[in-house]
Amino acid sequence: MLSTNAHHHLQLFQWVMHDWGDEDCIKILKNCKKAIAPKDAGGKVIIVDMVVGAGPQDPKHKETQVMFDLFIMFINGVERDEQEWKKIIFEAGFNDYKITPILGVRSIIEVYP
Repeated sequence: MLSTNAHHHLQLFQWVMHDWGDEDCIKILKNCKKAIAPKDAGGKVIIVDMVVGAGPQDPKHKETQVMFDLFIMFINGVERDEQEWKKIIFEAGFNDYKITPILGVRSIIEVYP
């Protein structure tokens, strides 16, 4: 995960990035950027992970996000809000991203070179 693969149109990470600190996530994404095609050729990274504060704002949803955050902190991981994701994405050299909340606490984060 921390080394570069051959060129692809898509790199997919599901429930992975929250296991890593910011510096490692930046390193992973930098290697992904080297391994994917340009945006106009369909290149992107898709991250399926929690985005704190995204999705429904009802108490049950927020409670679930807090419980995930506490669990991940227990194993030295981190759940991130949109500003934290944005910082990592741009520090890795990407130009654009899109966050789409989906089922439960999951969001799809599309990252474009």
